[in-house]
Amino acid sequence: MVFDDVTELLQAQRYAAWGEVARRLAHEIKNPLTPIQLSAERLQRRLSEKLETSDSDVLNRSTQTIVNQVSALKGMVNAFSEYARSPEPDLAAVDLNALVGDVLELYEASRPLLRAELDPQLPTVFGDSAKLRQVLHNLLQNAEQAVAEVSQPQIVVRTEAMENGVVLSVRDNGVGFPEEMMARVFEPYVSSRLRGTGLGLAIVKKIVEEHNGSVTISNPASGGALVEIRLSKVAGVAGVQQAVVNR
Repeated sequence: MVFDDVTELLQAQRYAAWGEVARRLAHEIKNPLTPIQLSAERLQRRLSEKLETSDSDVLNRSTQTIVNQVSALKGMVNAFSEYARSPEPDLAAVDLNALVGDVLELYEASRPLLRAELDPQLPTVFGDSAKLRQVLHNLLQNAEQAVAEVSQPQIVVRTEAMENGVVLSVRDNGVGFPEEMMARVFEPYVSSRLRGTGLGLAIVKKIVEEHNGSVTISNPASGGALVEIRLSKVAGVAGVQQAVVNR
């Protein structure tokens, strides 16, 4: 009698199926969005000056609502498309500390207090800088939403050198991950927010796995949520060149 653990196989099949669903949804939703937005804007231009002030105000508010909702849908479609497609990462040596610093500069006006704890001895990692930026953006956006109702919101981005690589972590002092979602949090379309697509962490996991890394989540005893990403380090430029050849 032979027993095989097919958990990873079934999970891979499920993720592939969700990727196909995302691709089809993106295609079907995207087509009518531009005509809807253009029609609303055309109505506003044509009728706004011909109506009484009160009616014109109603028209302007209504058309603006349509335009705003179309923009929200476009954002959702972009998330679907990002999850569905899987381009090969453009791998090279990456200074993760510098990348974190660049990304955090974009969040200077953010309401939560953002703090960076960067290991000065951090080795270079091997990865796609654009995709790793997206990972960090997704984690920061999730953290910002998690601390939206906290009176003194804080988010800490940390890097740490490990024996065989590095750890990049994002921690917040929000409510943490719902316990009932812990086992499924990386699955597509699993979200604790009513308007969430449930693709943020799914995309993070997909990108990290493309880098032969791993990602874990937890709710620390002190509160909040913690996401940790482990990536392999680069042992000099020769290691990068050999890895590229192996691809």
